[in-house]
Amino acid sequence: MKTLITGGTGFVGLNVAEELLRGGEDVILFSDSELMAYALQKLSALPGTLKTVCADVSDRAAVNASFAEHQPQRVVHAAAITSGEQRELRDFGRIVDVNIKGTAHVLDAAAKYGSHRVLYVSSGSAYGSALGCGTVVSEETPPRPDTLYSITKHASERVCARFRELHGLDVICARLGSVFGPWERDTGVRDTLSLPFQIVQLAMAGEEIILPQREARRDWIYSRDVAAAIVRLLHVHALRYDLYNVAAGTEWPRFAENWCSHLRPIFPQLRYRPAGADEAANISFLGERDRALMSNKRLSSDIGFRAMVHDDVFASYAAWLGGAGRPPTNKE
Repeated sequence: MKTLITGGTGFVGLNVAEELLRGGEDVILFSDSELMAYALQKLSALPGTLKTVCADVSDRAAVNASFAEHQPQRVVHAAAITSGEQRELRDFGRIVDVNIKGTAHVLDAAAKYGSHRVLYVSSGSAYGSALGCGTVVSEETPPRPDTLYSITKHASERVCARFRELHGLDVICARLGSVFGPWERDTGVRDTLSLPFQIVQLAMAGEEIILPQREARRDWIYSRDVAAAIVRLLHVHALRYDLYNVAAGTEWPRFAENWCSHLRPIFPQLRYRPAGADEAANISFLGERDRALMSNKRLSSDIGFRAMVHDDVFASYAAWLGGAGRPPTNKE
């Protein structure tokens, strides 16, 4: 089976590609940026076959040409601009072109060239302000998107649903929690970098890490758990729903401190401490307000998903960083 991954050289795309290639499958990475040399070396060593296409998902002709050439049976549509407020002000039209028009181009090409299943990589951000109400959200929680990114994610979900109704295309949407783990890097298209990645950057620079006095609750999920869930959603023949939360669904107590302690074998000189009473932290939970956890009961029931336990997650991520000798830079 061939799987085409849009946004294939990005954070989530590389994790999904790695999971598929490890299983001996054929993968086409479609992205507007070249695959870094380090990733090409690692992915090419896996049992599957890897091909790359350098093109823009907002370019309808390029999307059609790629589908026509490669005839993928499955598609993971992960291409997106994860925008903050300043990018919204600066690149409003570009964000809409990639996040919504790009989705329409991919769906149209998938239907035209006979793809069996499309999985749209959405985000818990699609819940919008609903994440600030209560302690748990489920797929039945009415979304209230309130930023351009969350609006485009929710709108693309509805585009997927409508396309499915009109054309009978098998489209599944997966709303991801707050992802961290291997292959994250600052590519310039993600304005929200995870807290573990921020810590790694400071550790690499030899800077002391000043932790927030209070940790905001977020629904963290390991990138390899995300990849395992997405691949399983691609493989299962008949799914009961067209929308799934992909989240660990658990609290992560002392998240930053535990991650710092697991990094010590890689960065022996790593220093960290909580911020003083009138001191600002130099890492961010991307907001001080708690966010509701995303229920993964639907995912667990339908595909048997179980997220890795926290200590195993930290050990796995630290081992990946240590195995690289150091985290790869954007140019490698």
